Amino acid sequence: MAGLAEVSAALVARIAQIVYPNGTGQLPIAGQAIKIYGGWPTPDQLAKDLKAGKQHISVFPRTVKYLQSAKSKWRTITPAVHTISLTVVGQTVTVGGTVSTPQNASLVVDGRAYPYAVQAGDTLASIATALAALVAADQAATSVGTVVTIPGAHAISQRVGGRAIRTRDVRRQDQEFLISVWANCFETRDPLGDAVDAGLARIDRLDLPDGSYANLRSRPLSNPWDDDGQKEGVYRRNLSCWVEFPTTEVQEQYEVTQGQVDLDLPGGVTKTTII
Repeated sequence: MAGLAEVSAALVARIAQIVYPNGTGQLPIAGQAIKIYGGWPTPDQLAKDLKAGKQHISVFPRTVKYLQSAKSKWRTITPAVHTISLTVVGQTVTVGGTVSTPQNASLVVDGRAYPYAVQAGDTLASIATALAALVAADQAATSVGTVVTIPGAHAISQRVGGRAIRTRDVRRQDQEFLISVWANCFETRDPLGDAVDAGLARIDRLDLPDGSYANLRSRPLSNPWDDDGQKEGVYRRNLSCWVEFPTTEVQEQYEVTQGQVDLDLPGGVTKTTII
């Protein structure tokens, strides 16, 4: 799911790409090591790092605006995968493909459904055996190897269902983040702050781990410099970003391999049809 922690981490990652254009194994654009993180710095660690020439960039959430709570439609992140197959020829069904879970193998024989949940230790032959045993509860059915034979069947159809990973938005909000550049002098703070400011101004989208995305807008502050700590060797540049993002939920959802329609007829009779 996407939440405040995931958005903060995505913002930290984009800032790292700005200040380390050649990768973290190379020097950053400021020429000094930089620590980038979500949250607020601890005073003792900040003072120790700045004294050693290591700059900080902190990403801290501030004001949030509630936008709307309407839930979106489900959308697929990872589609269902079918690795097994069922092939019907006359009164026989051949199980093929490769066994993997989770999957459901289902036969509809003469209007009755026979679903089987594939198990981790299954083989193609054991799936055929299981299907034959299910059908045999109602009519003659046997299996040899991967082939199921139902000699008395009039109509056979096959279905294979898998599992998909799906998500939907359950709320949207607009979150402000205070991005602070901390350095031991203004000579290093100013160029680093300008680079981060310009880099974020070019970005309008953050991709989130659950497949959703956030809209990013950088905003100038009226007084971005904070030199109150210069006696202690702490120089700060503040930047502001607003990130509009959804709170999402993620579910495993399984494909339906058979359904049932009940039709009420005169005389209190109910006709059931498998679809």
